Amino acid sequence: MNLETGHTLTVAGQTLTLEDAMGVFERYPRKTPAAFDYLGSGEPEELTAQEVIRTRKISSRISNKEVAYFMEMSATAPWIRTTADLADATPEGTLFAAMTDLYWHFAEKSPKGVSFAKISKVLHLKQPSLFPILDSHIARSYAPAARLLRTGYPQLGWRRRTWLAIRNDLLAARESDTLSELRHRLRSYESDDANKQNAVRLLDGLTDLRLLDILVW
Repeated sequence: MNLETGHTLTVAGQTLTLEDAMGVFERYPRKTPAAFDYLGSGEPEELTAQEVIRTRKISSRISNKEVAYFMEMSATAPWIRTTADLADATPEGTLFAAMTDLYWHFAEKSPKGVSFAKISKVLHLKQPSLFPILDSHIARSYAPAARLLRTGYPQLGWRRRTWLAIRNDLLAARESDTLSELRHRLRSYESDDANKQNAVRLLDGLTDLRLLDILVW
């Protein structure tokens, strides 16, 4: 495995060395993945109130009334029945169409205050390898890349073009083996602070998509 210091990856137009990336992971709040990610995704066709509430750990600010909205809509949602990966969601394929249907099920008649950020955080929890966390910061960061995709995909709005821009970064990071190398560094991370060492090593348990999400920040 090549662990040269000059190896890089790109997220949202920003080029990071592996050292840069490890610095981001070292600084990432330890409590966030423990309270949001590591508790699992539950059944892919079932959404619980506690799962919706968990998104508050990544600043969704979902109110109790909004939790009730998600629970009401979840009963008839076109859930994706198996775990899926964004890399397999080609824009012309059935998985991308299923993502679109599931997102719009919650978005089309959503009450004021439930926008793309809250919906994407809930859907990411259920499908952490498939749905990007698309909040305002991620949307701004990927806006230039999403605009570049407008010519090739004029039928898609900015949200779905942002999915594709994130997918492009995911594919590139995998094809270059950069993610594999980064995971090796996470697993073998050492620190004099045992709690910090354990927290960083545990990040290897996150999905590729979630690791890239953290790096945008």
